[in-house]
Parts: sequence; C-alpha cells; structure tokens
Amino acid sequence: MIEVDGVSFAYRGGESDAVHALRDLDIQIEPGRLVAVIGHNGSGKSTLVKLLTAVLYPTEGGIRVDGVPVRHETRWEIRSRVSVVFQDPDDQLVMNRVADDVAFGPENLGLPREEIAERVESALEAMGIADISEKIVDDLSLGQKQRTAIAGALAMRPRYLILDEPTSLLPAVAATRLIEAARELNRREGMGVIHVTHSMAEAALFDRVIVLDTGRLVMDGPPSEVFRRAEELREIGLDVPLAASLASRLRSHGIPLEGDILTDADLRKSVFALPRSAGDSG
Repeated sequence: MIEVDGVSFAYRGGESDAVHALRDLDIQIEPGRLVAVIGHNGSGKSTLVKLLTAVLYPTEGGIRVDGVPVRHETRWEIRSRVSVVFQDPDDQLVMNRVADDVAFGPENLGLPREEIAERVESALEAMGIADISEKIVDDLSLGQKQRTAIAGALAMRPRYLILDEPTSLLPAVAATRLIEAARELNRREGMGVIHVTHSMAEAALFDRVIVLDTGRLVMDGPPSEVFRRAEELREIGLDVPLAASLASRLRSHGIPLEGDILTDADLRKSVFALPRSAGDSG
C-alpha cells in the first residue's frame, strides 16, 4: 500500500519565498488499483509523482510504500517498487536499441544476465512490441517510444506503475491503446496503475479518481461520484467527461437516461435503452 500521511512540500527559493506545492495531503492507495489523479496546472500532481518515486522528499509528513518509508537512503528500494513513465518518452529513453533500453533498469539492479533477458522478453511481449526489439529508438513513432518506455518500467517488476501524462502528446487512437494496455497490465499482472492526466475521459476509465487543487486533496472516490460534482469541478478549472456533460443536458430537457454515464459507450447504451416515446418527446 502507498500511504501519504499529512504530507506537505515546498520548493524553496529565497528565505521567505517558498512555493507550497502540496499541503497536508492524506492519501492511501491499495495494491492492484486503477487510480487516476487529475487537477489543473499547479495543482501538485507532478510534485506528488516526484515524492512517490523518491525524487523529492516531504517537507512535512511522511510517505510509505509497502511499509518502506520514502527517504534518501531507501530511494532505490522505493524505485524498485514504483516505476514512472513520463509525458515525453525521449526524457527517459537512454539506449539506442529498443531491447537495450528495456534492459537498462534491470541491468542497473545488478541482476543475473538470464533474469534480465527474461524480464526484457516479458515486458516487450506485454506491451506488444516484441517485433521491434531490434529497432533503433530514434526510428520509432511516438506511440512506439511510449510503449518502449513503459516496457522499461515493467522490466523493473514494480508493484505500482505511475503514468505521468503519457498520452498528452499522442493521437487519440494511440492514447486509447495505451490506456487499454495499462488496464490489461492491471488485470493480468495485478499491478497498481496511477494515471496522472488532464483528460477527464481517461480518468473516467479508472476505478478511483483523486482530484488535487492548489496542493490539496479536494475529491476522492469512484468516477461516478466525482464527476457528479460538475459545478465544483468547474470552479477549480476542471470539467466532466463529454459523455457525462451531454447526458446532463439531455436529462435537463426531460430525456430519462438511466445509470451513471461517463463514457461514449455508456451514453450509447443508455440512449438505445430509451423507450420510443422518450425519444419522440421533443
């Protein structure tokens, strides 16, 4: 379990101009969960990622990952449990060949050569890129680079995988495939996935949505509960998924749509379930 207990963090400038990025944050994330973290720019999402991966350390409070406190002296143990994939894959792809890049992390753990080879093969297959293992990284598409970066994270065999806005530079089709791959990893491997995103539609596909605003936790719950609070979300610069917004408008015009509507599939299903008289009401 990831435990964030009373965590605050301030970036220090001069003596009196510290910038508070997180304030008194309390979060628990159980293993094997699909969790989305949303918030506008400056809400503290990126700082939280850095704290969870022992790049930064709390100014106040504490963080534990499976009981291990996040400290400088435990950083490598934390990073073996929590892997992160960044927005721009070029920021973390360091080797020329795909297979070599995926092997980079396990090699730095000092693992036996046979185990490294097994981890690389497994990670490449999990991301569906075994056929490009010998390709040069610079020759890959952006989507292929992102999958390579995730494969490199998977080869570390983490308990938790953080996706730090990895779809923001991808076309819609590639972004959808990436989210589907993350959900499949969760289902097959039991790996916890924490997806930091600006996309409300992507957040709606996760089991739980955490909402940050000015470094504070303001909402936390299933997507159906969080996105019901549309006005509160808009007040902090966020919105609800398009399907949910359309469903709300239809209901305001007397269309009796049933159930929680968060995705396009939910909306289609609810519309097709309407009695003909409801569809003719306008």
